[in-house]
Amino acid sequence: MVKLNFKRLSLEDKEEYDKYYQTGTEKSSDTSFINLWAWDNKYQTEIAFAENLCWLRFRKDDDYIYGPPLGNHKSVDWQKIFAQYLPKQVMFKSVTEGLAQALQKVFGKNLEITEDRDNWEYLYNIADLVSLSGEKYRNQRKLSNQFLQNNNYKLEPIEEKNIEKVKKFQQIWLKQNKENSIGLEQENKAILEVLTNWTEFKDKIFGYALLVDDNIVGYTIGEKQDGEHIIIHFEKALYDVRGAYPALNKLTLENFTDYKYVNREQDLGLVGLRRAKEEYNPFGFVKKYQLFLRQN
Repeated sequence: MVKLNFKRLSLEDKEEYDKYYQTGTEKSSDTSFINLWAWDNKYQTEIAFAENLCWLRFRKDDDYIYGPPLGNHKSVDWQKIFAQYLPKQVMFKSVTEGLAQALQKVFGKNLEITEDRDNWEYLYNIADLVSLSGEKYRNQRKLSNQFLQNNNYKLEPIEEKNIEKVKKFQQIWLKQNKENSIGLEQENKAILEVLTNWTEFKDKIFGYALLVDDNIVGYTIGEKQDGEHIIIHFEKALYDVRGAYPALNKLTLENFTDYKYVNREQDLGLVGLRRAKEEYNPFGFVKKYQLFLRQN
């Protein structure tokens, strides 16, 4: 086995990494550079470059779990390069549907594929979420309109000058919600990592703070994924401000009507989050799978 020259992810890698990310026909939020950087504290991401692919692996206890190799998959001899570069037994996560199917054709019964429904990413038409027209958006439209009509609000871009205010709001939100979910402390670290390095991602990242009477009541952080898609990585609002969440979503997307689609990420198997995402009527998913390969 030839050893891949893995190294810890660093900000200096973002331009080269994005070349491989953009080459792929299936792009998940999981493997965007901003997302990897945000969650590096948890997953200790490592990358390597070989065979015109970017290889990913993540620390899992005393071992590693691999991410999907990124790049142009059309002419890859998977059997040859996996035998050359990977252990005899290897686990993958966040593998998109097309790649999972391609690998299944190559490795057959040596490859176990498990649907990872909790991590499917929800896709929506931006035009629909801006207009909120029709019966299927009645509840979101009602709540959004209540917020817009009843509050002295404004939406302002997240920039260097207000990042500290957003950080302070995030701590207020965390304090109000930390008993209601699992993993919020780790997510908090991810959010602060992105806010602290905001200028490093200036060509890709965007964010908006929703204010009522000059006080932040919510914010969103997202990414321009490609020419048609944006991703919403983080979205937080105060639950006691009625309609803040749907209004924040609508007002944010009004700034991206030249894009077609928004990826609002996964529901993690959380019942309430799944219900909320389904109520926004996704047209599809970025389907992801876990793979376990036993090589001969």
